[in-house]
Amino acid sequence: MTTSRARSPEDPSARRAWTVRIRVLTTMLTFMAIGLAATGVLTYVVQFRVLEDRVTGELNQEISELSQVADTREEDGAFAHTSVDSLLATATISAVPSDNESVLALIDDEPRYKPQVQDFDLSTYPHVVEAVIAAHEQGRTVPLTVEIEGREVRMLVASVNVAGDQSQGIFVVANDISTLRRDLWRSAATFTLLSVAAMLVAGWVGYLVIGRLLRPLENLRAATEEITVEDLNYRVPVPEEKDDIAALAENFNRMLERIQNGFSEQRRFMSDVGHELRTPLTIVSGTLEMTDPDDPQEVRESRDIAMDELDRMSRIVGDLSELAASARPHYVTPAPLDMAPFARSVFARIERIAERDWILEDAVDVVADADEQRLTQAVVQLAANAVRYSEEGTRIRFGVTRVLGAAGPEIHVSVADEGMGIAPEDQRRIFERFTRVDPARTGGSGLGLPIVLAIAEGHGGVVRLLSAPGRGSTFTLVFPQFTMDNESGAGDDPPEAPATTGRKS
Repeated sequence: MTTSRARSPEDPSARRAWTVRIRVLTTMLTFMAIGLAATGVLTYVVQFRVLEDRVTGELNQEISELSQVADTREEDGAFAHTSVDSLLATATISAVPSDNESVLALIDDEPRYKPQVQDFDLSTYPHVVEAVIAAHEQGRTVPLTVEIEGREVRMLVASVNVAGDQSQGIFVVANDISTLRRDLWRSAATFTLLSVAAMLVAGWVGYLVIGRLLRPLENLRAATEEITVEDLNYRVPVPEEKDDIAALAENFNRMLERIQNGFSEQRRFMSDVGHELRTPLTIVSGTLEMTDPDDPQEVRESRDIAMDELDRMSRIVGDLSELAASARPHYVTPAPLDMAPFARSVFARIERIAERDWILEDAVDVVADADEQRLTQAVVQLAANAVRYSEEGTRIRFGVTRVLGAAGPEIHVSVADEGMGIAPEDQRRIFERFTRVDPARTGGSGLGLPIVLAIAEGHGGVVRLLSAPGRGSTFTLVFPQFTMDNESGAGDDPPEAPATTGRKS
């Protein structure tokens, strides 16, 4: 026996059945149905009101024509009709009733005259004649509604009198309004059928058109199902039309590219970290395995080697922590900083790093927005790097200057050495993690320059490198003198920071 399980409302496949395509189409058809219904109702309400007014007008028109006949005079000024019989005969026989109209003349409560051609004959319905006689009022025109064979008939019953004639005349004009209403209802039914047909056609066309317009969204949905951490190569086809959906597809592809680059960088970074940490661990493990515990000299040497490698691991872990911190907000917190005292303070620190000919070239006396702690950290790192790749006794120049750039005044903090220099093909690569120009030189983790770059970018600036093999290297931190959120100054608006940041060589 098999059992079936009903889909719960939380089932994703159940939610997907009510797609955007169906929702858009349903919304469109709903508004279309409301619009057609409102239009039809208002139109036919007006049409029925117009019908009522038209029927009333036509009945009054027939009574007006009777009055005109009654007022007809001879050439000598006398009335043309001197009897009720003559007046009603002339008015009735010459009448030409409209469609669904009927005219009847009664004299002394007896049907006497009617038009030669009319849609229906009132005199053939005794109950109508009785109703007319009962409704008649001397000297007045009275409205009357009767039912004939299930149809509603509107009438005007006019009293007719001629001076000198004792006869009592009644002139009746009737209109079968039910037939006219039935024609309107047929028209309303036709409108309803045509509206339903139009909605069906619009729904079918809309389903196709909306499906085509939303096809990029379907591609996006398919992409989210295809993309995994192991495979980020899928890209969404971008439609030729330059619309919002095309822009969404392009943005989605750019997002995928950024994610793919991020994952690739993360994998490479983890691989580099593993490699960098594996080497000292291997050295420590191998040293301890080869050490003779009964030989004090070997034990001391092994201890020294292990401590050196553990120190190197500690530096790597510390640099990794620093590099991870640089990605967090507020890693750099600029504040007004007097650059001349800063330059002298930093120079006093770096000249004690190693025996070199240290020279403080410039110390511009200006105030800039900078994080003193992070900027000091960057300069010390550049100075240590200069020492590592230069020989004892060579000159290392340090300076802080102010330069007027395209976007406003800039602060340039530079460290220049006379060391081995950097080949052009390596100048951009050295800002990548764990990259060393000369692997034979020890003491560095390969993370110093990436940290310097992160500090420069945190200030809204860049790191520029001028170097050539055998001619030394000059590293320059370039950042705007004032940041965008600076609110201090001497009354002038602070200039804008450069629009682009990154590495330049």
